[in-house]
Amino acid sequence: MTAAAVHQPDLADPEGFGEIFDAHFGEIHRYVAQRLGPDDAEDVVAETFLTAFRKRGQYDPSRASARTWLYGIATNLVGKHRRSETRALRALDRLPRDRDVQGLAEGVAVRVSAQSLGARAWQARSPG
Repeated sequence: MTAAAVHQPDLADPEGFGEIFDAHFGEIHRYVAQRLGPDDAEDVVAETFLTAFRKRGQYDPSRASARTWLYGIATNLVGKHRRSETRALRALDRLPRDRDVQGLAEGVAVRVSAQSLGARAWQARSPG
């Protein structure tokens, strides 16, 4: 019998979940970072443990170890992240390539300034 089988933390108790977090965070982080890179790994690992915490009542230790359960959640979130990135890149690819980005930024700045000035002019015009 392994040490994990002898001592199974109570996931309903936040301290028990803390034991799971402490025991597996580094390993899950390395797993996700190898697949997505270190920058994206931070968010995905945080979401992995948040999901696990929220669904801890559904966890069945007779089906899988906490480690395996966390790997499953992380794997699903890595896939979701990749699909989201793919959709974003495809959307960017559909944008016209001849757009002048600097001109677009200047147009936005002019509109924001005009709205700001318009509000001040309206306030100055109104008797207060």
